[in-house]
Amino acid sequence: MKKFYNGCYDIVFKTVICDENNPHMLKTFLEHILKIEIDEIEFLQNELSVSDVGERKKTVDLLVKSKNRYIHIELNQSHKDYLHIRNFCFFTNLYSKNTRKGKEFDLTSEFVHIDLSYGKKDELEKRTYYVMDKDGYLYIENMKIIEFNMDRITDFWYSKNKEKIEEYKYLIMLGLDRTSLNEIAKGDKYMEEYTKKVEELNDRDAFTSWITPEEDAEMILNTEKHISYDEGKNEGKLNEKIEITRNMLKKNMDISMISEITGLTKAQIETLG
Repeated sequence: MKKFYNGCYDIVFKTVICDENNPHMLKTFLEHILKIEIDEIEFLQNELSVSDVGERKKTVDLLVKSKNRYIHIELNQSHKDYLHIRNFCFFTNLYSKNTRKGKEFDLTSEFVHIDLSYGKKDELEKRTYYVMDKDGYLYIENMKIIEFNMDRITDFWYSKNKEKIEEYKYLIMLGLDRTSLNEIAKGDKYMEEYTKKVEELNDRDAFTSWITPEEDAEMILNTEKHISYDEGKNEGKLNEKIEITRNMLKKNMDISMISEITGLTKAQIETLG
């Protein structure tokens, strides 16, 4: 059976939900999951600036602005211990960059980071984090982080929890197979539009021939392991040639002869003398 790539894959989420040519898709999605009204959306550059040459490039999944609200989304297909740290670094980079504009600190803009996390072991479907002390006193009032436990939320569909399905349906739809996606979308124009776009992507040969970022990462890792193994073998052969060359030099053998036997250049041999 042909694999169905749903919205929990970066390439599907970004192509369908984060389509700059159709901002209605993202606007409706954000309004539903954040329970707010959004008048307009400005897509911002998702590659954040770096401060020095030793700093790695930072590319976020989605960065938008809606009036005085900055919204940053990271889609995490699997949960790793370092993800909170990495995503927080991205978010605080954004916060710092946009708070220090001009000659004053921006005290009016709101900064919202959203984690859509799969593979997270947590009983709660949603957690909201603030910078505050143990008594609930906010240190920074215009920053918050919302993490959705996507596995827990998707389970509401399979447990037929009608109340939770209605509350989280636009998140649930991201992790469903084709059959379930068509079922949950019935009667909801937005989800029907989403479903149609996802199915069109999956049915398009030019799309399905592309591997997902996760599969690509796995292929890169396996390739690097293979290269490392080959490099290790080659390094072993080189060390063996060097040892043979040193023994030949001790016996005052002609360098031209050594080069012919070992395959090393005369310059390489001379450095071993």
